[in-house]
Amino acid sequence: MTSVSPIPTETMVAQALPVPGLHGARRGDSFDVLILDDDPFDQKRLTRTLESTGLPVNAVTSASIKEFSAALDADSFDVVLIDYLLPDSDGLAAQKMVQNHPKNFPAAVVMMSNRMRTDVAIESIKQGSLDCLDKVELDTDKLRELMMASVKFLAETSRHWIGELLAKQRVMIAQDVAKLVRDEMEFGRLIDTIDKRILDMLAARGLTQPDRWDADGVIDPDPPFAFR
Repeated sequence: MTSVSPIPTETMVAQALPVPGLHGARRGDSFDVLILDDDPFDQKRLTRTLESTGLPVNAVTSASIKEFSAALDADSFDVVLIDYLLPDSDGLAAQKMVQNHPKNFPAAVVMMSNRMRTDVAIESIKQGSLDCLDKVELDTDKLRELMMASVKFLAETSRHWIGELLAKQRVMIAQDVAKLVRDEMEFGRLIDTIDKRILDMLAARGLTQPDRWDADGVIDPDPPFAFR
């Protein structure tokens, strides 16, 4: 059997499982901010205040859940500012839209209101928002602080997601390999005879190449690979 390098792990994950637009920090030269607020005055004030932070900021505004949803689908954002009181929904529902979005789930959500209710703030924080503030608190210094904090927030969110992805990948491969082994042993065949089937399964997941294969690469003494 031809010996090759060990099966890649982290570097091949994107090929093995679908990755929904993952980004662990700012993607470009500016902070991309999405504002959801039905008050045109507050939209303009927040936009001007963001521009006064001295940071490169690209702000997009939306006045309704429909516009908000379209903006989420159209681009990726680093920070999302959500007004809790909305004519067609509420801020907590909008926060869930962000966190369940395939492209914008790592974005840092900031809940805001003219008078932030304690119960809303608690629930929003429990759901994973970066902060919950009265709109009057969103001055230049506070917005600058939130922009900088969003970088760490994005990195931590993405790191957690990657960890979960790797864990799922490991379990899926272990289950597939274990099934192949059980099937072959049921027919009294030696494990070595299923190398090609294991290779085909791993190649289908983008974890190896058909012409570069080492069966020892899938033998791991730690669960869940301890199938022998």
